[in-house]
Amino acid sequence: MEPETIIAEARALVAAGRDPDWKKLRDRIRGLGLATAEQRDALRRLERVGAVRRARSSVRPAVPAAAPTPVPRPALLRTRATITGNMDVRRGDGDSLVWKPERAVTVWELRISTRPDLRADYEVRESGELPGDATSVELPLGDTPLRVHLLGRDRGGRLVRRAILSGLTRETWADRWQRRASAS
Repeated sequence: MEPETIIAEARALVAAGRDPDWKKLRDRIRGLGLATAEQRDALRRLERVGAVRRARSSVRPAVPAAAPTPVPRPALLRTRATITGNMDVRRGDGDSLVWKPERAVTVWELRISTRPDLRADYEVRESGELPGDATSVELPLGDTPLRVHLLGRDRGGRLVRRAILSGLTRETWADRWQRRASAS
Protein backbone atom coordinates (compact mmCIF):
# COMPACT_ATOMS: atom_id res chain seq x y z
CA MET A 1 0.00 0.00 0.00
CA GLU A 2 1.25 3.42 -0.83
CA PRO A 3 1.02 6.54 1.33
CA GLU A 4 -1.07 8.16 -1.43
CA THR A 5 -3.91 5.69 -0.72
CA ILE A 6 -3.91 6.52 3.00
CA ILE A 7 -3.83 10.29 2.32
CA ALA A 8 -6.64 9.93 -0.28
CA GLU A 9 -8.71 8.05 2.34
CA ALA A 10 -8.15 10.88 4.85
CA ARG A 11 -9.13 13.47 2.22
CA ALA A 12 -12.33 11.54 1.41
CA LEU A 13 -13.31 11.39 5.09
CA VAL A 14 -12.65 15.13 5.54
CA ALA A 15 -14.60 15.94 2.38
CA ALA A 16 -17.52 13.88 3.72
CA GLY A 17 -17.49 16.00 6.87
CA ARG A 18 -16.19 13.26 9.15
CA ASP A 19 -13.20 13.36 11.49
CA PRO A 20 -10.74 10.53 10.69
CA ASP A 21 -8.70 8.78 13.37
CA TRP A 22 -5.49 10.71 12.77
CA LYS A 23 -3.35 8.49 15.04
CA LYS A 24 -4.31 5.34 13.13
CA LEU A 25 -3.58 7.02 9.80
CA ARG A 26 -0.10 8.15 11.01
CA ASP A 27 0.60 4.64 12.35
CA ARG A 28 -0.41 3.13 9.01
CA ILE A 29 1.99 5.45 7.16
CA ARG A 30 4.79 4.60 9.62
CA GLY A 31 4.01 0.90 9.20
CA LEU A 32 4.64 1.03 5.44
CA GLY A 33 8.42 0.83 5.96
CA LEU A 34 9.19 3.91 3.87
CA ALA A 35 12.51 5.71 3.79
CA THR A 36 12.77 8.44 6.41
CA ALA A 37 12.46 11.34 3.94
CA GLU A 38 9.55 9.68 2.16
CA GLN A 39 7.78 8.92 5.49
CA ARG A 40 8.35 12.51 6.69
CA ASP A 41 6.87 13.83 3.41
CA ALA A 42 3.78 11.56 3.68
CA LEU A 43 3.21 12.56 7.33
CA ARG A 44 3.54 16.27 6.36
CA ARG A 45 0.91 15.83 3.62
CA LEU A 46 -1.38 14.02 6.10
CA GLU A 47 -0.89 16.90 8.52
CA ARG A 48 -2.01 19.37 5.80
CA VAL A 49 -5.23 17.36 5.34
CA GLY A 50 -5.66 17.57 9.13
CA ALA A 51 -5.14 21.34 8.96
CA VAL A 52 -7.89 21.58 6.35
CA ARG A 53 -10.18 19.59 8.66
CA ARG A 54 -9.43 21.90 11.60
CA ALA A 55 -9.95 25.00 9.46
CA ARG A 56 -13.29 23.74 8.18
CA SER A 57 -14.52 22.91 11.65
CA SER A 58 -13.58 26.34 12.97
CA VAL A 59 -15.56 28.09 10.23
CA ARG A 60 -18.75 26.08 10.32
CA PRO A 61 -21.68 27.75 8.69
CA ALA A 62 -23.71 29.52 11.32
CA VAL A 63 -26.83 27.65 12.23
CA PRO A 64 -29.68 30.06 11.61
CA ALA A 65 -31.32 31.05 14.84
CA ALA A 66 -34.94 30.12 15.23
CA ALA A 67 -37.07 32.83 13.72
CA PRO A 68 -38.64 34.93 16.46
CA THR A 69 -42.33 34.40 16.91
CA PRO A 70 -44.09 37.17 15.01
CA VAL A 71 -45.92 39.56 17.27
CA PRO A 72 -49.55 39.82 16.19
CA ARG A 73 -50.13 43.31 14.91
CA PRO A 74 -53.48 44.99 15.25
CA ALA A 75 -55.38 45.52 12.07
CA LEU A 76 -54.59 48.83 10.42
CA LEU A 77 -58.26 49.60 10.01
CA ARG A 78 -60.48 48.25 12.73
CA THR A 79 -64.18 48.89 12.81
CA ARG A 80 -65.61 50.06 16.09
CA ALA A 81 -69.21 49.21 16.87
CA THR A 82 -71.35 52.37 16.94
CA ILE A 83 -75.01 53.11 17.59
CA THR A 84 -77.04 56.09 16.44
CA GLY A 85 -80.73 56.74 16.94
CA ASN A 86 -83.50 57.85 19.26
CA MET A 87 -84.18 54.56 21.01
CA ASP A 88 -82.35 52.27 23.42
CA VAL A 89 -81.04 49.10 21.78
CA ARG A 90 -78.78 46.63 23.60
CA ARG A 91 -77.34 43.12 23.47
CA GLY A 92 -79.59 40.24 24.39
CA ASP A 93 -78.87 36.54 24.86
CA GLY A 94 -76.44 35.12 22.32
CA ASP A 95 -76.36 37.23 19.17
CA SER A 96 -79.71 38.91 19.64
CA LEU A 97 -80.51 42.59 19.68
CA VAL A 98 -83.25 43.72 22.11
CA TRP A 99 -85.24 46.93 22.68
CA LYS A 100 -88.20 48.14 24.73
CA PRO A 101 -91.71 47.89 23.25
CA GLU A 102 -93.09 51.10 21.71
CA ARG A 103 -96.87 51.66 21.67
CA ALA A 104 -96.81 54.01 18.71
CA VAL A 105 -94.94 51.55 16.46
CA THR A 106 -97.10 49.24 14.32
CA VAL A 107 -94.28 47.78 12.20
CA TRP A 108 -90.51 47.52 12.54
CA GLU A 109 -88.48 47.73 9.36
CA LEU A 110 -85.23 45.77 9.63
CA ARG A 111 -82.36 46.04 7.16
CA ILE A 112 -79.06 44.17 7.62
CA SER A 113 -76.09 45.16 5.45
CA THR A 114 -72.56 43.75 5.25
CA ARG A 115 -69.24 45.25 4.31
CA PRO A 116 -66.82 42.63 2.98
CA ASP A 117 -63.93 45.13 2.79
CA LEU A 118 -63.31 47.82 5.40
CA ARG A 119 -62.96 50.43 2.68
CA ALA A 120 -66.08 49.40 0.75
CA ASP A 121 -69.65 50.55 1.28
CA TYR A 122 -72.23 48.45 3.10
CA GLU A 123 -74.32 46.24 0.82
CA VAL A 124 -77.86 45.20 1.83
CA ARG A 125 -77.86 41.52 2.74
CA GLU A 126 -81.40 41.11 3.95
CA SER A 127 -84.39 43.27 4.75
CA GLY A 128 -87.82 42.66 6.12
CA GLU A 129 -90.50 43.70 8.59
CA LEU A 130 -91.24 42.68 12.15
CA PRO A 131 -94.58 43.14 13.93
CA GLY A 132 -94.97 46.22 16.12
CA ASP A 133 -94.88 44.16 19.33
CA ALA A 134 -91.49 42.59 18.49
CA THR A 135 -88.72 43.43 20.95
CA SER A 136 -85.75 41.40 19.67
CA VAL A 137 -84.03 40.07 16.57
CA GLU A 138 -81.26 37.48 16.08
CA LEU A 139 -78.27 38.82 14.12
CA PRO A 140 -76.05 36.77 11.77
CA LEU A 141 -72.73 37.86 13.29
CA GLY A 142 -69.51 36.81 11.60
CA ASP A 143 -66.14 38.23 10.61
CA THR A 144 -67.48 40.87 8.19
CA PRO A 145 -68.93 44.04 9.73
CA LEU A 146 -72.72 44.40 9.81
CA ARG A 147 -74.86 47.50 9.76
CA VAL A 148 -78.36 47.11 11.19
CA HIS A 149 -81.15 49.61 10.52
CA LEU A 150 -84.11 49.21 12.88
CA LEU A 151 -86.88 51.64 11.97
CA GLY A 152 -90.18 51.83 13.87
CA ARG A 153 -93.13 53.23 11.88
CA ASP A 154 -96.64 54.21 13.07
CA ARG A 155 -99.98 53.50 11.29
CA GLY A 156 -99.42 56.29 8.79
CA GLY A 157 -95.91 55.03 7.88
CA ARG A 158 -94.23 57.90 9.68
CA LEU A 159 -90.85 57.14 11.28
CA VAL A 160 -91.27 57.14 15.08
CA ARG A 161 -88.20 55.31 16.39
CA ARG A 162 -84.90 54.40 14.80
CA ALA A 163 -81.58 52.81 15.65
CA ILE A 164 -78.63 52.31 13.35
CA LEU A 165 -75.85 50.02 14.52
CA SER A 166 -72.63 49.84 12.49
CA GLY A 167 -69.47 47.75 12.67
CA LEU A 168 -70.95 44.74 14.43
CA THR A 169 -68.85 41.58 14.17
CA ARG A 170 -68.39 38.57 16.39
CA GLU A 171 -65.22 40.28 17.64
CA THR A 172 -66.79 43.69 18.39
CA TRP A 173 -70.08 42.32 19.73
CA ALA A 174 -68.87 42.22 23.35
CA ASP A 175 -67.04 45.58 23.15
CA ARG A 176 -68.60 48.76 24.43
CA TRP A 177 -70.58 50.37 21.62
CA GLN A 178 -69.83 53.98 20.82
CA ARG A 179 -72.96 56.13 20.91
CA ARG A 180 -73.14 58.81 18.24
CA ALA A 181 -75.34 61.88 18.38
CA SER A 182 -78.64 61.69 16.54
CA ALA A 183 -80.47 64.45 14.69
CA SER A 184 -83.72 63.57 16.42
